[in-house]
Amino acid sequence: MRALAVIGTLACLVFFRWQVTAGFVLGAVISYFNQRWLERAIEALAERITNQQSPERGGVIVARGLLRYVLIAGGAYVIFNVSLAGLYGFLGGICLPIAAIACEVAAEALILLRHGT
Repeated sequence: MRALAVIGTLACLVFFRWQVTAGFVLGAVISYFNQRWLERAIEALAERITNQQSPERGGVIVARGLLRYVLIAGGAYVIFNVSLAGLYGFLGGICLPIAAIACEVAAEALILLRHGT
């Protein structure tokens, strides 16, 4: 995902204005932290389910999950009020996990086609 963020940032610098680039970088950073927080939330939730003595509280896990989406919505709102072009870049940056998953699927399909089942 980080490699796609760098490639996307360079592409924005070459083909678009600075507002789009700034929005893309902000979206990529939020997307990266969103991914990490999601991984931590899943681990905490799994720990909570499997271990009744877990220090994590269910409400805290849910609150962190909601905070992720509040930050994304807040970032989009601020960028939308400043620059519509920046919003387009932000939305591109937010979609980086989808692009990373597509790259992973393509890599796995290529390996499967080369080596067979």
